[in-house]
Amino acid sequence: MINQGECPKCGNRLLHVRIESIFGQNNGSGEVRCLSLSCIHCNIVLGVQMDPRSRARPRRKEAEEGRTVV
Repeated sequence: MINQGECPKCGNRLLHVRIESIFGQNNGSGEVRCLSLSCIHCNIVLGVQMDPRSRARPRRKEAEEGRTVV
């Protein structure tokens, strides 16, 4: 069991974490926007989760059909 607030690799206190936006794969069928949480001292990945703010992006073909030519 991990002590809360302590990095499991380097043992430093985790007062801050690095949050990065990354892309994950959903069973190999497309990309999903995710967030990676890592230690600011040793850069070990502490966790990955789906980005709750992300929206479904239209596919390229659908986006081109929605364009209007002026």
